Amino acid sequence: MKTDLNQDAITKQAANFVARLYSGELSAEEENEIYAWCDQSPQHQQEFDNMLAIWDSSNQLFQTAAPVKKKKHTYWYTGIAASFVCAVLAIWFVALPPSVSTQQVAHNEPNRYHTAVGEISTVGLPDGSIVTLNTNSAIKVDFSGSQRRILLERGEAFFDVAKDATRVFSINTGEKTIRVIGTKFNVRKSDATLKVSVAEGLVAVQSSTLPSSDQIDFEEAETLLPAGSIGAFNGTSEVIAQVTSKEVNASQQWRQGIFRFDNEPLAKVLTEFNRYRLKKITLENQALGKLKISGVFKLKDGDSILSALEAALPVEVERYPEYIELTAKN
Repeated sequence: MKTDLNQDAITKQAANFVARLYSGELSAEEENEIYAWCDQSPQHQQEFDNMLAIWDSSNQLFQTAAPVKKKKHTYWYTGIAASFVCAVLAIWFVALPPSVSTQQVAHNEPNRYHTAVGEISTVGLPDGSIVTLNTNSAIKVDFSGSQRRILLERGEAFFDVAKDATRVFSINTGEKTIRVIGTKFNVRKSDATLKVSVAEGLVAVQSSTLPSSDQIDFEEAETLLPAGSIGAFNGTSEVIAQVTSKEVNASQQWRQGIFRFDNEPLAKVLTEFNRYRLKKITLENQALGKLKISGVFKLKDGDSILSALEAALPVEVERYPEYIELTAKN
């Protein structure tokens, strides 16, 4: 009975968080509270995913049921510095079978895991570590010998590393190797840069050309990133910044299947969305890319941003077989 009561409380809390998330009034402090709560246990994360799945189901029902009028979104803008916030229907407590989840297990081959464009997947490793792969990402796993080795072939991943002082956990990204004992951090690899955001613990970063030992000497580390720091690496250059928990959490908000933008250029927002889309969104000219945008969006509802943009900004949507273009409104 106690277990049932605890489960009921967890489910209700997850529903409250999702309702607040889509209320259009979520504060930065509340967003951090959601991240912290989901990280407390896999059960919390599972129930949060369940509530997001409920939103997907309920949203489809609202769209297909003719007699029901959909709640209108509220948008506003002033000149070229326009911004908007999506107002959505609140979700209250609904029971859902435990098997329902917004995340899937990554496609796997022997010791290799990858996601397609638009997928976010979770992988459990033999040592108890958990890796969440973002869209179009791939890793190879080698736990032979005295080290736990990961090769990040492409994309982005969040690592929740089980602590094991006897076996170093390392991620080879090509030019850099990230080495830890047990910690939580996000790694994003692109053609030009490598970005590492540390949520917990210590992360050592060194050139992949340097030899690796079975132990980590953090005092001798080439680059050391403590919790609350973000490192950006480009060739032989690097920039290290101590940031707030809000900024660290922002680097991993994709794990909850959401985007949050605060007065960001439209060009940057579309670059992020296009990572999850096969049919890309383009801009007619660079001036449109300077328009500012704020809001909270779900990854699964990528096309909802198009109607929002038309309502909030001086743009029109032109659809073509292979892409979508935003043009200046006449």
